Amino acid sequence: MTDAIAISNAQLRFGETAALDGVSLTIPQGTCFGIVGESGSGKTTLMRAVLGLQKLDQGEIRILGKPLVHGRAALRERASFIQPIFQDPAASLSPRSRIRTLMNEVGTVLREPHAATHERLAVILGRLSLPPGVIDKYPHEISGGQARRVAIARALLMKPSILIADEPTAGLDVSVQGDLLNLLQDIRRSQNITLVVISHNLAIMRLIAENAVVMRAGNVIEGGEVGSLFGSPQEVYTRDLLAAWPSIRAVNTKG
Repeated sequence: MTDAIAISNAQLRFGETAALDGVSLTIPQGTCFGIVGESGSGKTTLMRAVLGLQKLDQGEIRILGKPLVHGRAALRERASFIQPIFQDPAASLSPRSRIRTLMNEVGTVLREPHAATHERLAVILGRLSLPPGVIDKYPHEISGGQARRVAIARALLMKPSILIADEPTAGLDVSVQGDLLNLLQDIRRSQNITLVVISHNLAIMRLIAENAVVMRAGNVIEGGEVGSLFGSPQEVYTRDLLAAWPSIRAVNTKG
């Protein structure tokens, strides 16, 4: 089976800083894959490169077997099969538009009648435990947790094959975090979506991901199956990260 995402020797510099320094990794279709690292490790830059929002200096990215191409037309086409959930979902929603308008834009992109879009949206809102009336509100009129679920609803409305979530639980209460992670896993399994989760939080990664890589200073320093990666880390940096999240060793993961 073709990999969902294949990255080969991704290099990107911002001035004297190597944001990505020869990153290579593959993400199989239908899996939940984690990218772990502290702030500044390059994980969000890598996400932006995969989405085509940041051009590499060198290297190649393939999405579902096809080389990533830049340009407005390519970006529009790519939106039909790969969707992001940004770290600040409220900021990714236009503050001047009601949520209904943002959802209608999806139908326009997909060239789908608005009635059909809203029929699918009603089902998605139900899955996300969002009231139907939320679409008549502006982003500033809903809570942070609702904004995150609206962002997920909009992403799912595009019927993507790949969903990339950057720090999906940041700023949420612990109980809400658990609900959201369970929801993402349920959606992934029921719709056979490839889910990529980017986070500094190893406890979350241990709970949700099957495989993961650890990034530091623009490099992938180690990776593998999550149980082995976190149970027997080979790198000092990974061990230091684990020491900052001692509770994860007691977590019963995914089983």
